[in-house]
Amino acid sequence: MNLRIISSLLLSLMCSAAMAISLSIPKTLIDGAVAKKFPKEKLTITLDKPSTKFNKDRQKIELCGTWASKVPQRSGEFCVDTQPVWNKAKGDIEISKVNILKLTAGDDKELPSAVASTLNATLLTLLDGTSVYHVPDMVGKRLESIEVQESSFKLIF
Repeated sequence: MNLRIISSLLLSLMCSAAMAISLSIPKTLIDGAVAKKFPKEKLTITLDKPSTKFNKDRQKIELCGTWASKVPQRSGEFCVDTQPVWNKAKGDIEISKVNILKLTAGDDKELPSAVASTLNATLLTLLDGTSVYHVPDMVGKRLESIEVQESSFKLIF
């Protein structure tokens, strides 16, 4: 009888150990980490004032902000669609697969083609690979997947 109870307990313990463990990282922590990465500058283009919106259904993060060009002197707003990916070597969750959703001049004017072309290339290279959260080394190496929730990341180990 005791052997059955012990066997049942061991089996139960093994099954519960096999279940995935998850940890939620609140959006406020992600927003703080993103804000620390800005302003970003490349060539004569500066990106600043980031804000994020999480989309659970599409498993994407919308990242919006402002851009400014020194030559020619222009500014406007941008929004990109990104996907969080796990960089195991760094232990970071990074944004990747950047897709431009919105790119406007100051008052929603259409951009001259030369400025739009430079901005497109700059946005993609400046934002791709940006770290949005560093997972502590002790647990980070065991991360299996990331799920975007409405107000958090769900890390599944």
